[in-house]
Amino acid sequence: MTTADVSPRARAHPHLVPLWRGLVVYRVVALVAAVVNLVRFGGGWERPLLGLVVVAAMAVWTLVSSLRYLRFGDPATACADLVVTALATASTLLVDSPEHIAQGGPVITTVWSAGPVLALAVALGWRGGLVGSVVTVAVLFGVRRIVDGDLLFDAQLLVVAGLAVGLAADTMRRSVEQLRAAAALEAATAERERLARDIHDGVLQVLALVRRRGDELARTDGTAPAVELARLAGEQEVALRRLITSAPVPGPDGTVDLSSRLAGVVPAHASLAVPAEPVLLPAAVVDELAAVVREGAGNAAAHAGPGAGLWVLVEDDPQGVTVSLRDDGVGIPDGRLEQAASEGHLGVAGSMRGRVDALGGTITLHTAPGEGTEWEIVVPRAGTRSRRRTWSA
Repeated sequence: MTTADVSPRARAHPHLVPLWRGLVVYRVVALVAAVVNLVRFGGGWERPLLGLVVVAAMAVWTLVSSLRYLRFGDPATACADLVVTALATASTLLVDSPEHIAQGGPVITTVWSAGPVLALAVALGWRGGLVGSVVTVAVLFGVRRIVDGDLLFDAQLLVVAGLAVGLAADTMRRSVEQLRAAAALEAATAERERLARDIHDGVLQVLALVRRRGDELARTDGTAPAVELARLAGEQEVALRRLITSAPVPGPDGTVDLSSRLAGVVPAHASLAVPAEPVLLPAAVVDELAAVVREGAGNAAAHAGPGAGLWVLVEDDPQGVTVSLRDDGVGIPDGRLEQAASEGHLGVAGSMRGRVDALGGTITLHTAPGEGTEWEIVVPRAGTRSRRRTWSA
């Protein structure tokens, strides 16, 4: 079977293809065992012709299910296999007499009945293997109607096989996911290093040159544009250096350090206080919080007034993460946010508030004219999404 013959679902889990192939080999060998069982004991059955029909149906289903396992490897086929196999096993009650079966007569499916147990284990892990083995043992008990050494031995083998193959499949899935995450992490790190070299050799040198020339002009003629040019170039240089040196790379579990991300977002003149340990959150959550802080810092730069300071504080606890953004500027007059929203300026209402609401968090505003502005953003960790949303001024 070539790669083109494999469905997208099977290509998504190519590491399980060897297990599916092993299952197909087992089903074929088990079908041969059922044929041998028919030849050896079919003469003693009450309805040997019906037994022949059942074995023929088993052969057809083996072909159909094997092709689907190799092509799709989906849980639906495994579940259908469990139903068909259970019906084939229960047909023993029609092929032979219950008395003969209770005295030790063979079940028509023999070891073929273990196929769906292994299939569920490969498709769904150890839980699927356990469920499949329990169902198969229950059907065998319903056919034999007696708990003897043979039934206990079969039950033991089915449970052990389902758990063992299921654990192997789960381990393969986790290993492949970790390998993919490690490869993605390595690629992202290499790309970031490449971009850092390019930025360092180009943009940073230009910004440094502009800052130096601006300082020289400011010292010679003291004009305001030169001073402003030097200041802006210096701030952008610092911010860009901070960004390329502290940009977080997602870990194998998809989490990102919020502290590192905010270090590349806040302005160069801002003060950032973060916990000593990394504040790990899903990458999507970190992106949204970084956007909120960026918007808040932009508003402070535009409206807090000249010379206003900016402080960003990150606090982490088991329940959630709190990000505080505070400036000592002129503050926000009463009704100004509502007026801005009515005029179509949605930076606060649309960007900051909307993003935090989407994360299930709360955003609180503390401000007064002449007393600065403080935003407090609280985002719960996964599984503790807040149902309360606060918007106060």
